Amino acid sequence: MPTIENIEVFSFTLPFKGLFRTSKGTVGSAATGRPIVLTKLTASDGTVGWGEGSPSHTWSPETRESVVSVLEDHFIPAVLGKPLADFDSLHEAMNGAIAPLWGLSMPIARAAIDVAAHDALARHYGVSLADLFGQRRADRVRLSWTVTGSTPEEVADSLREAEERSYRSCNVKVGGSMEWDLQLCALVNSAFPDGFLWADANGGFPPHEARQRMHALVDAGVALLEQPVAPDRPDVSAQIAAESPIPIALDESISGPVPLLTMIKQNALTAYTFKVTRTGGFWPNRICASMADAAGLMLVCSGLTECSVAFAASIHLAAAWGVAHPCALNGPQFLTDDIAAKALPREGDAVLLTDDPGLGIEVDEDKVRHLAAQEE
Repeated sequence: MPTIENIEVFSFTLPFKGLFRTSKGTVGSAATGRPIVLTKLTASDGTVGWGEGSPSHTWSPETRESVVSVLEDHFIPAVLGKPLADFDSLHEAMNGAIAPLWGLSMPIARAAIDVAAHDALARHYGVSLADLFGQRRADRVRLSWTVTGSTPEEVADSLREAEERSYRSCNVKVGGSMEWDLQLCALVNSAFPDGFLWADANGGFPPHEARQRMHALVDAGVALLEQPVAPDRPDVSAQIAAESPIPIALDESISGPVPLLTMIKQNALTAYTFKVTRTGGFWPNRICASMADAAGLMLVCSGLTECSVAFAASIHLAAAWGVAHPCALNGPQFLTDDIAAKALPREGDAVLLTDDPGLGIEVDEDKVRHLAAQEE
């Protein structure tokens, strides 16, 4: 079995369309672009795999600078020489390099190595990730449109674009004023009355208002509410989940199998959100997904507005567990450039799975190196 011989890190910025905000602040804009961190893993037999660990510092404590330094100074030295197929040993080595506090240490940085190792191993065998996992419950994954805008006119423009691009379901960011949240949901339901409406508060509801806001959103037609309160308030999440007629998902609260198990025991959630980078890549995410599936939770999938590498990884995870509802993977919506020489095929609002090796995409390495060199 080949070992990990080398890992390179590339950091650059991709152009961003429009303005994307959550209750915690701006995620991306045309002025700032989208910071991207990629890894290229080369195995001892010459096989190459790609990974991504692009952070969003208003969403989690990791930044582009921290991801790059953790990879170069800690994680990469710890995993060089490890067997490519020993994912358990790979993560133990990263835990040894930087000790976990709650869940997994530096999950976004470690996802860049984990995904690259999975991609390389699948390519070593000449198989798709579905064959490597031994699991694919769906051959196509539908996407959800992330509605933007701070006025009814801007929201209407966003919804028209969604319709023009054949989307049929939407997700909205809530957690500002309740009046605007309800108006936003009404506009979306008017445009897509048969769609699946997913509201994500990103922990923005004050605990004393969370139950009231949840009930108001249910009345407004929301089908799923994600992370209503801050990650450190599982007690309030449990109260909401106990009386909510719709699934309550947690995202920022889950950074690995141990936090998920704790939240399940506390009845703090009734839905689990896949996010390949939040949970440190494929290996821990597959453990979490199996736990959530066994616990009878609804399974949904979202991302961090990433480029084709993490986007493809998320699609493979969603397909492996047959996620039925549209996924909030909005990289194709907001990024106006990409690094894929070949991406996963699209059909309307659906992404199609192929049997191509690994992630099923091809990275334009020359472009990646050029973009990274421009920012040195």
